[in-house]
Amino acid sequence: MYTTRKTLLQRMQNCDEISWEEFYHIYWPLVLDIGRKLSMSEDNCADLMQEIMIDLFNGEPLLRYDPARGKFRTYFGVLVRHKAATMLQKTAPCSSVPARDPVASSSFSDDLPASLTGNSLDESNPFQSLFDEEYRKCLLAAAMNELRNTVEPKTYAIFEMVVLQERPQKEVARCLGINRATIDVYCSRCRKTLRKIVSGIRIENPDFNLDMPL
Repeated sequence: MYTTRKTLLQRMQNCDEISWEEFYHIYWPLVLDIGRKLSMSEDNCADLMQEIMIDLFNGEPLLRYDPARGKFRTYFGVLVRHKAATMLQKTAPCSSVPARDPVASSSFSDDLPASLTGNSLDESNPFQSLFDEEYRKCLLAAAMNELRNTVEPKTYAIFEMVVLQERPQKEVARCLGINRATIDVYCSRCRKTLRKIVSGIRIENPDFNLDMPL
């Protein structure tokens, strides 16, 4: 079931290759969306994610994340913000990045931390609001992916057609050769499993208003 970020980071510290791949696949869409919001090219978004992964691999403070000193998403947001601001400054056509670039304007890039310590976190920074919204989408996408990997393929396929694609049950029943009562059972099973997954995410993010995606 749902893997907590702390557990995932611990596995990464132990050089577990699968956990590194899991981290990449979970957070690559988040970093990509953040980069796009900051008007970064697709190539630069890919470079941003690569830089983040290199920092993690080299043992940057994020891997020594301590829940008592701050939220994981805030730590990760600081790292993304720091790397994005640095890249935008390097690729700017002049010595200073235009103020219209949100991550590189003074409200985002001033006093960027040299290390990710608890005292360096600034949740009031405008970038954090942007990051939190994209992080919310990331968590919900991870929940849906976890659901897909947990239930039987046929069960998820029915759930996808009826709930996600909003196709009429009558049409799905005729297409798959099953009755509507069976469809109700499969959809109920998926919703129950999804609630458990989201519940695990809420435990790790108690202050985050994470509603059920469906």
